[in-house]
Amino acid sequence: MRLWRLGKMFVCAVVPVKTLRDSKRRLSAVLNPHERRLLAVAMLEDVLAALKKSEVQETVVVSNDSVIHEVADKHGVVYLEAGQSGLNSAIEEATNWCVQNGADAVLVLPADIPFVSSRDINKMTKLGAEETSVVLSPSQDDGTNAMLLNPPNSIKMCFGPRSFARHIKEARSRKVEVKFYYSAEIALDIDSVEDLKQLYKAEKDASSKRVLRQIAEHSEKARSFLAAEPSA
Repeated sequence: MRLWRLGKMFVCAVVPVKTLRDSKRRLSAVLNPHERRLLAVAMLEDVLAALKKSEVQETVVVSNDSVIHEVADKHGVVYLEAGQSGLNSAIEEATNWCVQNGADAVLVLPADIPFVSSRDINKMTKLGAEETSVVLSPSQDDGTNAMLLNPPNSIKMCFGPRSFARHIKEARSRKVEVKFYYSAEIALDIDSVEDLKQLYKAEKDASSKRVLRQIAEHSEKARSFLAAEPSA
């Protein structure tokens, strides 16, 4: 399958997704396993919807989950079965697939940033379009919540704790220019129960926000936590 290109730079997005069985265990104090699976799928759909509206030409979801495969098919994106365990290995596999199919640049996005917008995505791709570079967008806790690589294999993947600083170090060690893009919408990844509160009370609409509110309607445990006002 050879991808066809639009415009001057062919950009392929890579979205790694954990198996639903393993997803979002840090939210278990508020959400049961079924509720966590519902939320994980809704957040992935928010990310895929933003990518579909953007100037990115192709999206690859990499995972080892049959439900995630169905979601990818539903949204008309490529599903790639991860051949190796580990986040960075899965991203590298998907990046290599993109290179083999003609990508000039790769945008890596996690599946748990429900408020990412096509506007953010387009700004990042434009920022990294003119020259060899890495464009980084941080999370709230010093991680990396979006990364554009032009060309795709310009640096090694360093996702994990404190990955923002590690990606900067990796790029500079390879003498690759580093550019930065900050977005509050990209920075919010739903990893902790406090993040859940931000999603629940956010003004911006998203499929995952609606799903979380539906969960709260049927779960006293979730409702009492999410609707609670912060203590003085």
